[in-house]
Amino acid sequence: MSKQKKGLEGVGFYLHFFLVIFGLVILAIVNSFFEYEKKSPHIARIKIEGPIFDDFSLNRLIYKLGIDPNVKGVILHINSPGGSVVGAEATFVALSQLSEEKPSVAVLGETATSGGYLIAVATDKIISRSNTLTGSIGVILQYPNLSKFLKNIGIDINTIRSSDLKASINFFEPPTPKAIEEHKQVIDETFLWFKGLVAEKRNLSDVNLETVSQGGVFTGRKAKELGLVDLIGGEREAIKYLEEKIDTKGVPLVDW
Repeated sequence: MSKQKKGLEGVGFYLHFFLVIFGLVILAIVNSFFEYEKKSPHIARIKIEGPIFDDFSLNRLIYKLGIDPNVKGVILHINSPGGSVVGAEATFVALSQLSEEKPSVAVLGETATSGGYLIAVATDKIISRSNTLTGSIGVILQYPNLSKFLKNIGIDINTIRSSDLKASINFFEPPTPKAIEEHKQVIDETFLWFKGLVAEKRNLSDVNLETVSQGGVFTGRKAKELGLVDLIGGEREAIKYLEEKIDTKGVPLVDW
């Protein structure tokens, strides 16, 4: 290898090294800027997107917002079809505690259904686009049944269980009538919990509560008519609400 080629390789290495260091410095500066913004009065903005699970990091973040004196209000953007009951419950509890400390607004995106809507109910105000899909107040349990497929390929599943209801709903056998009845009771209990929270938080009439509790999905327009949301709009309306609620005019909006 010629000295000239070695020299060019050396220059390339140092150039690459310099670019990496330069990139890290820029990231550090940007991060410091956002951290600096959080150290002065501001409105915090957080986003919940996609399926909902029991997210410890998210709930810890919500807790931090509740105790941070620089956070004057919170805007929560939701774009979620729902998810696990426990995940939605955990975030609902965290947001309910936050809402006791400072004003909060939920801004619904394309979809905020089932657990996605339950989370929104924990805030002080719910704002939706006119064509947002929301509602779907209910509980569902789904599972595949592979018993026919296994039988067709000559596989039998032998099961020994401590009682008839142990693992009575699984992939490998059709559920018994007793198992369906027992699991339906669990679904109904959870549904009554969900329905009760919506009734309490949204102060719905009996007629509207019955309408929205059938598992149906509504546009933002219909949801406002039924009392599921408060306003048609987006983030601008959320900021206006916070400005009217507390003295936040001119306070920056900061992503957390």
